[in-house]
Amino acid sequence: MVKMKRQLTGVQNGDLPPEIMHEILSRLPVKPLCRFKCVSKPWRSLISHPDFVAKYSKVIENKDVFFQRRRLLFTFVRQEHHWLYSLDLDQFLNENHNVDVGGLVATPTELDFVYKPLPRGGRDWIPFVHYSCYGLFLSRICCGDFSFSLINPVTKESKTLPKTPLWRLPMKPLFRGVSLYGLGFDYSTNVYKVVNGQNYDDGIVFSVYTLETDSWRQIECLFPYKAMAYDGILVNGAVHWLLRKVADQSLVIISFLLAEEEVREIPLPPIPSTCSSQLGVFRNWLCITLALTWTEQIARTNNEFWVMKEYGVRESWTKMQVSKPYKELSHSSFWTESHDLMVFDNSLVMYNFNDGTFWNLSIGDLSKNGHFGSVGIYVESLPSLTDQEQRKRSKEDKSTQ
Repeated sequence: MVKMKRQLTGVQNGDLPPEIMHEILSRLPVKPLCRFKCVSKPWRSLISHPDFVAKYSKVIENKDVFFQRRRLLFTFVRQEHHWLYSLDLDQFLNENHNVDVGGLVATPTELDFVYKPLPRGGRDWIPFVHYSCYGLFLSRICCGDFSFSLINPVTKESKTLPKTPLWRLPMKPLFRGVSLYGLGFDYSTNVYKVVNGQNYDDGIVFSVYTLETDSWRQIECLFPYKAMAYDGILVNGAVHWLLRKVADQSLVIISFLLAEEEVREIPLPPIPSTCSSQLGVFRNWLCITLALTWTEQIARTNNEFWVMKEYGVRESWTKMQVSKPYKELSHSSFWTESHDLMVFDNSLVMYNFNDGTFWNLSIGDLSKNGHFGSVGIYVESLPSLTDQEQRKRSKEDKSTQ
């Protein structure tokens, strides 16, 4: 922080104290800040400094700033291709708050820079946008070496992660492309972490990747679980998965704590063991929705799901009812004071949990000849995926603390 204050002093800021200058810059949108990097070397050094990037991310705890920076991020799947889009839904709702928004059509922006350079135009590319973290999201190529990439949709930077080592050679996982994955931010060190879990016959081996080291580090333990769903749910500083225990095949939620790098179990709600369940997030809470098999979908639907309102407390699981029946249901992580954006089957629905009313959100002509894939939000942020100097300074600062 001392080094950053010196850089602030070196920036031409008139009579403004460094702390005031820092506070002003931390509340500006990302795109102007990216342009300001070109003003001078001191400006670039300041805006790229790890402490400023961390401060910029933390400012979103202010609700007004959060609403200004959040964007809806979603994929639309058509003919095996995942198309990626963003939408300033807050702006759309604010501009149309006095009209029947149910009859309007929102216009998204395609983020085709992500997949245009890829082989086959990105047909083998799958983004995990539902659980983005402070401006970054994770994607994966589902062929070849099954490589992961981190992407910042605002700065248009991306970074391909090094190949995850096979930690238990010569034994191979059940399938080379099958593994757990998740993305989160460790507040104790101000570091983004990608978590990978390799799925073996007798358990899971976790490893962690950070931008600072640009390498994977194994967690020295074999965890006795079997993978079911593979994308991790980020809640309360931990990444979560719904798995089965190796010993008795019973369901359990596990959390990988990003700061401690430990694994803990979280109790499930009181649902029948025969039910097919799916782990997700509802606002800032873990939730469990009841999934239907293809055979069950022909005959019936669901109208309830479970939410854990106090993290880690079994008794806090609360049953939620919806007036719109569903076969598949998830929360988009976008909500306002009155409505939550839910994904009911293949429809985006603004749902009011106070009175059970809802209206469909129409986005372009995307309902034709395809279906929505992942739906989530990202918050415009500054972390650089290509600035090696930024990561070098971060490591130097930590070594001098």
